[in-house]
Amino acid sequence: MVGQLSPLERKSIEPMALHVQGGTIRGLQRFLSDAPWEEEHMRWTYHQLVADAVGDPEGVLMVDATGFVKKGKDSVGVARQYCGTLGKVENCQVGVFAGYASRKGYALVDKRLFLPEAWFTDAYAARRTKCQVPPELTGQSKPQLAAAMVQAIVHEGLLPFQYLVADCLYGNSPDFLDVVDTCVGVTALLAIPSETRCWLQRPQTTAKHYKYKGEDRAKRVGVAPDSAPHTGATVAGCLPASHW
Repeated sequence: MVGQLSPLERKSIEPMALHVQGGTIRGLQRFLSDAPWEEEHMRWTYHQLVADAVGDPEGVLMVDATGFVKKGKDSVGVARQYCGTLGKVENCQVGVFAGYASRKGYALVDKRLFLPEAWFTDAYAARRTKCQVPPELTGQSKPQLAAAMVQAIVHEGLLPFQYLVADCLYGNSPDFLDVVDTCVGVTALLAIPSETRCWLQRPQTTAKHYKYKGEDRAKRVGVAPDSAPHTGATVAGCLPASHW
């Protein structure tokens, strides 16, 4: 932690170990790579500290992803993918993060490493083993990772928040929206593309049965002519200026 919070330009193992009095390169490598971490217990303790320091009933929980440029191919999850820090596709790792903010301050409170689909193919089997990826791990999208974090934070009950914010990657995800619906008393502010079709009130629907390739199927359809959806841009344009 002393190394991470230092003014060092490069915060990799060697310069940090040499910067701290009594530090050893091999010792710090073993500490980070081999020593067991009780991560859930540490996160619970950390959330208590965050709640005590900056917790507020009107707090805000934020989720977003960002990338970390990597030159090699040995780090877990590394691949050519969109890197938010560069604004382009590059060889990098991508993480999904949860942040907490209130009038008293802000802090990162959780994280998940995103593994691209290629990492679950046979071509990456040896690399998964080398990086010690748990064999039971399955691929999850960034919104699914974010949903799991939000669920865990709500279930834990340590961080008070009234608002949940995210960009359109999450606003477009049914998996993420399903979790948002379970957050009782929370106001979600999620971006959506302007062409997204939506309703201001839930429309009346009925089941329409039909056949597709010989199979009986059904879908929900609107029952009233005024139940047609509008684009997000149209709805936003009709809102009074006071709503903004």
